[in-house]
Parts: sequence; C-alpha cells; structure tokens
Amino acid sequence: MSGEITNFAVSKNQPFFIPIQTHDMINVYPLRSLLLFTLSIAIAALTGSCTHEPHYRIGVSQCSADDWRDKMNEEIRREAMFHDNIEIEIRSGDDDNAKQIADLEYFVNEGFDLIIAAPNEADALTPTIKRIYESGLPIIVFDRNVNGEYYTAYQGADNVEIGHQAALLARAMLGDECRVIEICGLEGSSPATDRQRGFDSAAEELGIKVLGRGNGYWNYEEGSRVSDSLLSLYPEANLIYAHNDRMAIAGAMRARAAHRQVKTIGIDAAPTIGIQAVADSIIDATFLYPTGGHELVRTAIAILEGKPYKKVSILPTPATVDATNAEMLLLQDQALREETSKISGLKQSLDSYCEKHSLQTAFLYSALIIIVLCAGLLFVVLRAYWARKRHHQEVEAQNIELAKQRDQLDTLYKQLQDATRSKLTFFTNVSHDLRTPLTLVAEPVHQLATATNLTEQQSTLMQLADKNVKRLQRLINQILDLRKYEDSKLGLSLKNVDLSEALREWSAAFEAAARASATCISL
Repeated sequence: MSGEITNFAVSKNQPFFIPIQTHDMINVYPLRSLLLFTLSIAIAALTGSCTHEPHYRIGVSQCSADDWRDKMNEEIRREAMFHDNIEIEIRSGDDDNAKQIADLEYFVNEGFDLIIAAPNEADALTPTIKRIYESGLPIIVFDRNVNGEYYTAYQGADNVEIGHQAALLARAMLGDECRVIEICGLEGSSPATDRQRGFDSAAEELGIKVLGRGNGYWNYEEGSRVSDSLLSLYPEANLIYAHNDRMAIAGAMRARAAHRQVKTIGIDAAPTIGIQAVADSIIDATFLYPTGGHELVRTAIAILEGKPYKKVSILPTPATVDATNAEMLLLQDQALREETSKISGLKQSLDSYCEKHSLQTAFLYSALIIIVLCAGLLFVVLRAYWARKRHHQEVEAQNIELAKQRDQLDTLYKQLQDATRSKLTFFTNVSHDLRTPLTLVAEPVHQLATATNLTEQQSTLMQLADKNVKRLQRLINQILDLRKYEDSKLGLSLKNVDLSEALREWSAAFEAAARASATCISL
C-alpha cells in the first residue's frame, strides 16, 4: 500500500474574461470608450503583474503540544517559506479530543483547502475525520492513525519497528539479564499501541522479561507517577522503556531518587528534551523519531495542485541517539536553527523586495496608464476642436447662403409691396373715379324711385335701380376701405341685420333680370 500512487485534483475557480467590442462604441461615445478601453488594459496589466499561483490555506491540527511536535511545526513553517502560494495555520488539541474536533470543525467552516491532522485517539477522532474525508475536503493523517482508510494521504513512522528496535537496544545494553518496566503513552492512540506491540514481539524472541507497564499519557507528571508505582512494585527491574522522552526522563529521575541503577530508553529525540537528556546523561538512549514536516507540506501541495503523490508514506526507521552522538546532533540542531534563522531573514528581505518591486511595478503601470489617458484625452480634445472648427466653417457658409437668400427675399418682398401698393393705388383711383359719377346718378334715381306719378311697374323698376345704385356705392366704399385696412386705419363696425329682409331685397334685385331672361326664352 505504501507504493500506491494516487492523483487528487482540487477544483478551483478559474479566471474568465468577457470580450468587449470597443470599435462601435468609439464611433458613438469616443471619450467613454477610450476610458473603458484604457482601464481594461490597466486592470489586465496590473492583474498580470501581481498574480501568482492560486493561494491555498492549509490547516494543521496537532493532537498535543510537546517538544517533538514543536520541532515538526518548525519544519512545516520552514518548508512553507519556499511556497508563496500557501498559508499555514497550526492548532493544538492539547490532548483533548473535544478540542481537537472543534479545531477540525473550525478548518472546515473557515473554508480551508486542505487539513493535516494527528488524531489524539483513533476511536474518538475517526468519525469526524471520516465525515471530512467523505465531504471531498482533502485531509492528510500523520503520526497517529484512524480506524480505517478515511484520509487522502497518510504519513507516519513504523512504530512497530521502533518498538522492535527498542527491544534490540535493551538486549544489547543488559543481555540476558534485561528486566523491563514499560511506560506507555495514551491508551487508545496508535503510536502507543504499535510501540508496545513491537517491543513485546521482539522481547519474546530475545528473552527479555517485561515485568509490568502503565500509561504515562505522554507527559512528565503522569510518567513520574507511574514510574514510582512500577519501580516500587518491581525492585528487580533494571531498564525503563518509555514511549517518549518526557516519560523516560520522569522515570530516570524517579529511579535516581530511589537510588536505583536503572537504564532508560526513550523515543522522539527532540533536541531540547530527548537529545539534551542523553547528552546530560539523564537517560541512556533515545530513538530519533522522524517528524517529516517538510514532506507533509510537499504532499499537501501535490494534492492541491493535482500532481501525483503517495497515499501512504512510511518514514524511515529512526536511528539511535546515545552518548556517542548526542553532542554532535545538538551541534547539528544548533547549526540548523541558525540556518533557519538566516533563511527566515532572507525570506523577510525577499518579501520586502517583492513588495517594493510590486509597488514599483504598480507605479510604472500607473504612469503608463496616465500617459495613455493623457494621450487619449489630447486626441479627443483635438478631434473635438477640429470637428468644432469644421462645423463652424459649415455654419458660416450656411449663414452666408442664408444671408443671400434673405437679401433675395427682401428684394422680392419689396417688389411685392410695390406691386401691391400700385394695385391698391390703381383700385383706389378707379374707385374714386367711379364714385363721382355714381353719386351724381344716385340722387336722380332716388328721386325717381320715390316719385308718385309713376306706374306701379315703373316704380318697382326705379326702386330696384335705386337699391343697386346704393349697393354699388357700398362696394366702392368697401374698395376704398381696403386701403384703410392696409394702412391699419380701418376699424370694425358691427350692426344688426334682418336676414329675411336682406334675402328678399337680394332676390328682388334679380327678379327683373329673371323675368327678362324668361321672356327671351319664351320668344
């Protein structure tokens, strides 16, 4: 299973672009289109200059906080320095199942892209990890395992082999007289179970006698308490096998307090605890339990980027740390810390440089954008100026043409006025010429019409002639009034008229003409 290669691709939102048809827009709205086009170029340029790889958030859930896990966290952060596209957040469950479950829920609810977890206890943490795994969120289990393959990847040491190596070391230290008391870790955690199983199987083969064991729960206080009990119960014991260095130190200190000559073997070999304890001759040996923090980060990135990775990675069997190499390992750790500090300083300097570079790049693009905008605005202003000048010239030409047409209209209007005035003068003069003889005719006709010595037919004809004479006088007066109207001197005069009487007079005026026409037709 350790050689199985799996591809796991995480779906991420891909950027998309909407094409903008700027050609037609520029024809209609030149300024707005130019601004939109320039801004689109600016955004694309700035985005292209500032865009890095997709950014991923990785949550690390440690089951507890101890020196070995501090070392692993340091390795994780050191590896993360070399990847600008990841953000690491580490939380500790402090040996509390409920707290670790809450940490895992936090990573899920906050939208982390991947979770790395070391389960405190397999039975308690398996349901939560199984639910996360089945939801599709990638999860890497390390160090401690769960009940079932509910993980995207697993990384850990072969704790059975570590227990086996511890038994071999105990046999080499004390030979056939090896009598052991075992201080186990947390009951139910996979490392404690495997380390016990590996030691027991080897002890049976090698003839090592395990007198008794108790749970120290991975900490110094519990390890000290259980050591006291086991040392009291088994005075013949000559070796303490502890599942980690803290419990090994606790056992060694209790043996010294009881003036017992007891060998002590631990596991983890964290520099400030286990290796230092070996160098100070507090414990006799420890096993360099691999942390593999950098491998966890690399596996996580491979999963997020859809690259090949090992589903199950078993770290190499650890080496033994004893008095012969403890000082050298401490020096190496000190050198590594110094190099890490230098790398961290260089990383900060590089980040500062990148930030300055980004600012300078943004300033450069901003300057280019301003230049392009100014050039565009200048072009628009010049184009507007030229268009306005051309329009002004066209308007002037139209004004000149209109002035010519206006002069022609004035001339025609004057000619029309002169012709109208000539016509009015002619009609007025003719009317005056007609009025004088008509006035001379009107009085005799009126006298004849009112004469009493005429026959009835004569009287009717004269009355008809008198009426038409008066009518001619009215018509001539109306023609003369037209001149007053043209000179705006004519006023409106209204009077009541008997329409039936007027109609009888008008019909009587044509009665004689009608009779004459009828007589001609009958002849």
